[in-house]
Amino acid sequence: KIMEEKNIIDLSNEIVESLTKLSLGEIPGIISNKTYKTLSDHINFVAIKKLYADFLINEFDGQYDSTESLKKLTELRYKLVDLYTI
Repeated sequence: KIMEEKNIIDLSNEIVESLTKLSLGEIPGIISNKTYKTLSDHINFVAIKKLYADFLINEFDGQYDSTESLKKLTELRYKLVDLYTI
């Protein structure tokens, strides 16, 4: 299934926002989105966490100021969505 770039951006944002909320101890509520409600039980939850943490530690320097840094962000988005949508 091929996703449009906008959908990849939206879903990867949901994944990152969900990881952040979960890591801060927030619990999904009734009106929370599906990604937030299901991420902690996802088969690739550990791989998703590791991918994002590795990106923050090894690639992200606080800003996106070059085409190379934007390319790495785009690659992260695609990898997150690939792991989540299996």
